[in-house]
Amino acid sequence: MKLFRAISIGALVWLIIFIEWTILAMAPILKDLGFWQYVIHFFLLIPIVCFGTALYYKKNDKTNGFLLGLVMMVTAAALDALITVPLLVIPEGGTHMDFFFLAHGIFFSGQYIAISGIYWLKRIK
Repeated sequence: MKLFRAISIGALVWLIIFIEWTILAMAPILKDLGFWQYVIHFFLLIPIVCFGTALYYKKNDKTNGFLLGLVMMVTAAALDALITVPLLVIPEGGTHMDFFFLAHGIFFSGQYIAISGIYWLKRIK
């Protein structure tokens, strides 16, 4: 595995998701949807993670997709812990615990790994 490449692509995927979630949270039509924001995010996460996974595999690497998904997920979690939570969640009265455990963070982390792994099984292996 090319670790720097996987981390870089994980950061790019995080940035795309950050923009996507910002639109979901601030667009007048979407901002008050509550639970439905998570449902929309669940479905938008699939093509975003597939994009990052496909970008990684363009260099003909055969790394296990579940491992790649784990690296991308850890990268995203680190960026969330360092950027998203301190800048957006804590000022609103939330905590790291709220963000990662109460806001369905664990579920979406598993989705990262599953999408990347399934992509690898279907397209690369």
